[in-house]
Amino acid sequence: MRLNEIYNSYKDQVEFLSIYIREAHPDDGWRSKKNILDGIRYIEPRTDDERTEVATVCQQMMELQMPMLIDSIDNDAESKYISIPMRLYLADADGNLAYVGGEGPFNFKPDEFEAAIKELTA
Repeated sequence: MRLNEIYNSYKDQVEFLSIYIREAHPDDGWRSKKNILDGIRYIEPRTDDERTEVATVCQQMMELQMPMLIDSIDNDAESKYISIPMRLYLADADGNLAYVGGEGPFNFKPDEFEAAIKELTA
């Protein structure tokens, strides 16, 4: 997975966090045919504990190596960063956003994200 490659290349220079936000393809919402075929079927979590369970499975199935945080059930992080369905962000040492990626999946560009990391750490 490309994100794991980037994480492993820069984890000594950059603090990486993945934030699991609300489920993008719940059975009781907009379902993905691929998720159904792959047996990935969840209803939208209604509690923080339920969201944590789904996030844990997601991290394991994707073999995502970077640390993962879970957005609260009130979707605070998602609403502040407008990150549904997925987006890459890079903050500098002062907390200012140095890179804001486009909305995924079509504008999810890990190579562009890595270029921003290279520039920031140069």
